[in-house]
Amino acid sequence: MKIGLTQNDYPIKRNILNKVSGCEYVFLRKNNNLFHSLSTVKKILLRKKTDIEGRYFFYQKPKIDILHLYNDINYSSQKWVTSFETLVPRFPETKNDHQKTEPQHIRNEKTENALKQIGKRNCLGIISISNAAANIQLELLKNYPEFQEIIKSKLSVIHPSQEIIPRNSQEIYQNTEIFNLIFVGTQFHLKGGPEMIEVLKKLRQKYNFRLSIVSSFKTDNYVTKVTEKEALETKEMLKKEDWIEIFENIPNEKVLELIKQSHIGLLPTWSDTYGFSVLEMQAAGVPVITTDIRALPEINNEDCGWLIHLPQNRLKQALYFTDEQREELKRTLKVQLENILESIFTNPEQLPEKSANSLERIKKNHDPLMVSEKLKAIYSKA
Repeated sequence: MKIGLTQNDYPIKRNILNKVSGCEYVFLRKNNNLFHSLSTVKKILLRKKTDIEGRYFFYQKPKIDILHLYNDINYSSQKWVTSFETLVPRFPETKNDHQKTEPQHIRNEKTENALKQIGKRNCLGIISISNAAANIQLELLKNYPEFQEIIKSKLSVIHPSQEIIPRNSQEIYQNTEIFNLIFVGTQFHLKGGPEMIEVLKKLRQKYNFRLSIVSSFKTDNYVTKVTEKEALETKEMLKKEDWIEIFENIPNEKVLELIKQSHIGLLPTWSDTYGFSVLEMQAAGVPVITTDIRALPEINNEDCGWLIHLPQNRLKQALYFTDEQREELKRTLKVQLENILESIFTNPEQLPEKSANSLERIKKNHDPLMVSEKLKAIYSKA
């Protein structure tokens, strides 16, 4: 069976590419996407960028059995599946509906037409990578009751697969004279980096630890709204700390080596659709401190790690939409993170048990064979 893919980026590799043995994966040309081609022409002629997000349409049908998209909608007659991390269609008219104190959606024809495509027989299924995203999808469908039943019948949840990362955790946790902490996140500020540093600087007065930061300090323009200048200043400030080591743009193999040397993982994030780095840490037996937004409480808990409970709306999105909410979020994050770290540093004997539970959680819930069988069942509908 030939599976057509439109991209070769990290989410595709993490959720789709080579996940089903016996399938051949074919990368399609971007100029085979009608919307992409129209966008390119318009950009050249009018110097205007056209939004093509969430749309895929063949004008030259490729020789594939199934098109497997990520966050996109197919408008052609090709049999297709889409995986998503928040909802589909992912349009400007939909993708921020959940990012409000009270989530809401304004019904529109563009979204209606996209949902109509999902309802057609050539759509084999839509796959959410978390229950949190599935709930956001169901929330959208409340505004389009005519599509609720058919799309709900096509909706499934398949968490990403994760291979076990071998290491000798027993040996690691026998030596806790210096705790090795690790933070992995491209967007340092969005992932709670500044609040983490503030807490760790305070605890440095009492405890001995080192911190590895894997980040490109990329800015975000929708949550923290930090500027590139501010991000650069943060990075330069951190480079002056002798207990912090920064790694930028390193291969994943190097990231995994750093994880394997660590006692504790940190992801005190403001906003995250999933938290792939959490899976990699747990797969190496490294328990993680995370917040409890979106998919994170589905992949982390008090048995295998620690949760920071943030103020959030009913769709598990942290509340950061007003100045008051942002200040409360920062305060809550710092207070709980400090308490958790104090507990770890004063009671390190909890680490081996959480390490073992992390590993078992990955084996039980992210088994590559289990994920393969679930995808194969959907593909078999073709």
